[in-house]
Amino acid sequence: MLVEFIAESYIAMKQIVITREAQKSLSLMQPKRRAAIYAKLDAYALGQPVDIKKLQGRDYYRIRVGRDRVIIDDQGRVVMVIEAGPRGSIYKE
Repeated sequence: MLVEFIAESYIAMKQIVITREAQKSLSLMQPKRRAAIYAKLDAYALGQPVDIKKLQGRDYYRIRVGRDRVIIDDQGRVVMVIEAGPRGSIYKE
């Protein structure tokens, strides 16, 4: 029974793709903040509950990670990370 559960969880996992801009923002962050963002993205990819909301006027979603926000484009099996950064400046275009 346990083996089947692990196999089902593995199949349900989404692929995470990080854009160059988001990778640059993440590389400039402190290691603890960056690790927390990666952990939250992994949790979302595995189907675990996270604090996520659809952005108004856009086709993107945001995931809240403490004081940081991650803007994603959920394309079904692929989750594209558009941007990551502090709450105050992440939504400015």
